[in-house]
Amino acid sequence: MPVRNSNGEFNFPSYELSTQEYAKIVSEINTNYRKYRGKPFAIHLSVGTDDNYYFYYFENHGFNNYNIVGKIGF
Repeated sequence: MPVRNSNGEFNFPSYELSTQEYAKIVSEINTNYRKYRGKPFAIHLSVGTDDNYYFYYFENHGFNNYNIVGKIGF
């Protein structure tokens, strides 16, 4: 799922998402990448696959190279 950075590691452990949820969130981040470009760490707000709202915290290592490190519902 996550692509490793040039060192082969991310700064934080990955948060496990289902394959479906991971694909959905990465697609949304890719679609909205302009607002995340240049930010090493960001938060993406989305509706999860269970129809609840979540903040997804992620390391940004460039377009389509993210490490989702947390998910908090609200």
